[in-house]
Amino acid sequence: MHSPSPPPRLSGGHAAIDPADFPASNQDLLYSDYRKTEELGTLRQVARALAAETDSQKVLETLCELSMVRGRASGAAVAQLSGDNGVYVAVSGKAQALLDISFPLEGTMTGRVAREHRTLSLANPSESSPFFFTLLPALGVGPILLLPLLANQQLFGVLSITRDAGHPLFDDVDEERLGVMADLAALAIWKARLLEEARSADAAKTSLLAMLSHELRTPLTALEGYGELLEDEILGPLTAEQRDVIVRLRTVGRHLGSLIEDILTYASLEADRLTARTAPLRVDELMDSLHPFLEPLAREKGIAFAIELEAALPLLVTDEARLRQILLNLCQNAIKFTEIGAVTVRVSRGSPAADGSPTTRFAVRDTGVGIAATDMQRLFRPFSQLEDSATRRARGTGLGLYIARRLATLLGGRIELVSRPGEGSTFTLVLPQQFTTSP
Repeated sequence: MHSPSPPPRLSGGHAAIDPADFPASNQDLLYSDYRKTEELGTLRQVARALAAETDSQKVLETLCELSMVRGRASGAAVAQLSGDNGVYVAVSGKAQALLDISFPLEGTMTGRVAREHRTLSLANPSESSPFFFTLLPALGVGPILLLPLLANQQLFGVLSITRDAGHPLFDDVDEERLGVMADLAALAIWKARLLEEARSADAAKTSLLAMLSHELRTPLTALEGYGELLEDEILGPLTAEQRDVIVRLRTVGRHLGSLIEDILTYASLEADRLTARTAPLRVDELMDSLHPFLEPLAREKGIAFAIELEAALPLLVTDEARLRQILLNLCQNAIKFTEIGAVTVRVSRGSPAADGSPTTRFAVRDTGVGIAATDMQRLFRPFSQLEDSATRRARGTGLGLYIARRLATLLGGRIELVSRPGEGSTFTLVLPQQFTTSP
């Protein structure tokens, strides 16, 4: 008696196979090889379907659907353990009625599978616990196969696959096939859980940074106000030495404020909560407002700081607060890495954009240590700082350039970098002259 003939055509467009073309002794082997090829192809499809999901709940739901197909079953459900109880968190087919049902694990086959970490097969639901004794027959459940979802020594739940009453039991081939699929699903769940934990940790970090930044802003604003009262001699005259101390305190306070602003901006960027608020502004007035923040930092380093404006610059339509933050970050970064020489900011009209619209260029040039080509991309990563011995003395959050580039993109612009080691650097912000936010 010959084995049944395989389908007339294999996947991939191969020619039809007729067992009659081969000797009788080879027909069983041929059909067995074909079945193995088909099984491997199906497993690949299952693995791809499970690996494509990055949400653990989606993995469980996909597993239930695939289990019904691969197990020629009428229902599938995944129970997860919570203390002494189990709860069905994903279901498919006739097992829909089990969704969100919680049950005691004591005395159940689910609890036994979870405890022994091995597959169990039931001929009928009467072999289950009293909790399921009436529930499962009411759903028309017959044979049941229960498999542990194990990966990296972690149990992620128990998969139950059911056939209707009166249908054949699950045999050894079913157990092997569905066991492989359960293992693939467990690995997919493990990967998805790692991603979810990482996202949750990132969200918690972002929330903490935003909260701390807001809390620090209030006392810092108060300190800035008190410093201004003293410097303006509202509370009485100051000696030259006292005035110098107050000026230094206010400079340090402004620097601390910019660091806090960077942290808050980073948190907002990571949470996608940052939007641009555009309005017309005069470039010369904007640059004048930067001078009190930057000139004292340069003077303390013993280097020169200068701002050069092209004559008759047009009004710029953009977000003034975000533009100021970009320029502060670029300039502070330039001052930080310059020991001798000067930092110069030159503002000029730029070349037209690809659509022909006018642009404005803010070029921040320093005479500092310069940057190697291999380090340029790393500069714009968050919390990234060059570890070269020449720059290790400079401290900071490592957020300035990352934030500057993200904000430049937010304003429809870009940041260009030209640098050579030992010859300084030029960071150039290119912005559209008139930027309009998307509706």
